[in-house]
Amino acid sequence: MLEMRSGSVIARVVVSAALVTSYIWVFWGQHEGIGGSMHVKDGATSVSGGTNPQAIAMSLAGLMLYLIVVKMRVREHRSLVAPIWKRAAAFLVDFWFCTFTLGALYGWIDVLLEASRTGVFRWHFQRDYSVPSDNVMVVLVFVSLAATIGYFLLPLVRGGQTVGCWLLRLATINSDGYVVALPLKTAARRLFLEFRGLTSPIKTFRKRDSQGRTFYDVESGFTVVCY
Repeated sequence: MLEMRSGSVIARVVVSAALVTSYIWVFWGQHEGIGGSMHVKDGATSVSGGTNPQAIAMSLAGLMLYLIVVKMRVREHRSLVAPIWKRAAAFLVDFWFCTFTLGALYGWIDVLLEASRTGVFRWHFQRDYSVPSDNVMVVLVFVSLAATIGYFLLPLVRGGQTVGCWLLRLATINSDGYVVALPLKTAARRLFLEFRGLTSPIKTFRKRDSQGRTFYDVESGFTVVCY
C-alpha cells in the first residue's frame, strides 16, 4: 500500500479533532459572523465584516498545516482505487478548511479597512450603507476563488496532497501507479476534469469502469487511490 514518509495516526486524529472543533465553534460558539459580506436588495444595502483573534490564530495554523502537508511525499507500493464516499469526504474537509481559513483572514482585512476609515477598531461591524472601501470585498471574492483553485492545484504540481486527502489517506497516481509532480498545464486539466465530475455527480457515480475509476480518472489518466 501507499505509505507516508511523514505524518502519523496521532497527527491525523489531532487535525481531525481541530477541524470538527472549528466547525462547531463557528456555527454554535460564535455570536458574530466571521468573514465579510455585502448585500443589496430592493435598494437596501447591508455590509458586515468581522473576525476575532482566535479565528486568525486558527487560520494561520491552518496555513502552516497546509504548507507542511503539501511538502510531504507519498511513497508508492500497492494501492486500491478510492471509493466515491471517501473522495467526497475528503472534498468536504477541504471545502471547510478553505472556507474557514480564508474567511478568517479576509474578515481581518475588512475589519482593518473599516478601522482605517472610521478611526475606531472593532472586531465586528455592520452598517446599512456602502463606502468606496467596500469594493475591496469584490476583489476578495476573486482572490478567494483564485486561492481555492490554487489550494487544489498546488498539491498536483508538487506531487503532494490536500489536507482532506492526507486525513483520508488518498493520493493521485498516474497510469504507472506513481505519485508524480505534474506540469502546470496537466495539473490544471486534471483539476478541470475533477470539477466536471463534481458538477455531474450522477455521471460520476454511474460511469465507473471495472476498477472503480471515474470517467474523469479515465480521461485524465490519473486515479485517486487509498493507502
